Amino acid sequence: MTEETETISPASRLFAVLLGIAVPSVVYGRAVFAVIVGLALITLFICRPWREITRDLMLQCQTPLGILILLTYAAWLPSVFNSGFPLRSFEAVTRTLIFVGAASAFCSCLGRDQRLVAITLRAFAVMAAISAAFALLSITVLPELYWALRLKGWLSQPIGTGLKGFSALAVLIVPALLLVACRASTKWRAGLLLVSIAYVALVWESYNRSAIAGFLAIMVTLVLASMARRGSRNSILLAIGSTTALTAGVFIWLRMTRGFMLRLAPEGDRFFPVWLIDHERQTIWSSALKIASDSIWTGIGANTINFSSGANAIIAGTRDLHVIPAHPHNWAVEVISEAGILGFTFLLTTILVSGFMTLRNLRRTGGPGLYLALAVMAGYWGSGLFNFSYWSAWWQLSFFISLVFCYAFANKATESG
Repeated sequence: MTEETETISPASRLFAVLLGIAVPSVVYGRAVFAVIVGLALITLFICRPWREITRDLMLQCQTPLGILILLTYAAWLPSVFNSGFPLRSFEAVTRTLIFVGAASAFCSCLGRDQRLVAITLRAFAVMAAISAAFALLSITVLPELYWALRLKGWLSQPIGTGLKGFSALAVLIVPALLLVACRASTKWRAGLLLVSIAYVALVWESYNRSAIAGFLAIMVTLVLASMARRGSRNSILLAIGSTTALTAGVFIWLRMTRGFMLRLAPEGDRFFPVWLIDHERQTIWSSALKIASDSIWTGIGANTINFSSGANAIIAGTRDLHVIPAHPHNWAVEVISEAGILGFTFLLTTILVSGFMTLRNLRRTGGPGLYLALAVMAGYWGSGLFNFSYWSAWWQLSFFISLVFCYAFANKATESG
């Protein structure tokens, strides 16, 4: 029986919808996101037999990328034994491996039937629009919505940085919206464009510079991918020119709006100008590497650097900002410090191989799914140089689910290629 003649079971439809609404649901709380993903995982086991899921995972473990992921996990394990909080470190590294396995199972299920992909993307688009409207209304004119949802009452006080974490997801959500547009009608595309603009506005309203960095990384990556795909000379020149102009514009804007930081920052030698990267963040990065210097090869323990001796010291020029405020705000610095150069090398190799394999398939088969998979990678790793902890569960899982959309969408074209 073919895919077109089979009936989609209610459980499969529910799975597709739950997976679609998961990432945009972060705006309503990370607990909501966790519940939705958990329900999606439960329905997955209803949709497909356990043996099929296990078989697919074992097959993935035998691929070059699967082997690299397992080696990366193995390279992280020594940090568990170095850690002052071994259970915390073990949970962080093992959870990441579990998330990768869950994402692989999600992708395998979706990729078997493109109709499920269509359901997932439609659910995602609708939820993304609702969440964007909620976030913009809360930030601009009706903060009462935000506080009421968090059971604080109908308060009119500004929400501050309450939705900055959600605005960071714009680097994952906007590429996924473009993915939906690839299959949408003209009317849907107009709506999706408006929703994408809403997420860019959300980034602007929340002054999320890490997300801006992520979007710049996306632009550069798509230009390089277009060049590798051997586009026409004029289109490549236009893409390079647009990216250069946009990057220059962002740098000029940062210099004009943050030039006052030069007067406020305390004296000191820094690698980057403080109008580009604030001195607090640069101090955090250098402090993290100094704390980890005694165990630089295998790391001091995943997700534990804020408990290290000296982490509570106050950064010069601030009132109460610690040199390690929960995490280093840079995934590369964090992984080097906590999992060591060994763990970082394997992780970086895995990232590069994953990107190379996606680019290779793009050159062979084309298709927007692979372009946008590269965009999601660039947005995640680019913005991650300035924002959340690498071990943050909601941030990792949002990235993996966004990649699931792209690879499941591209699955049919890849197989036919």
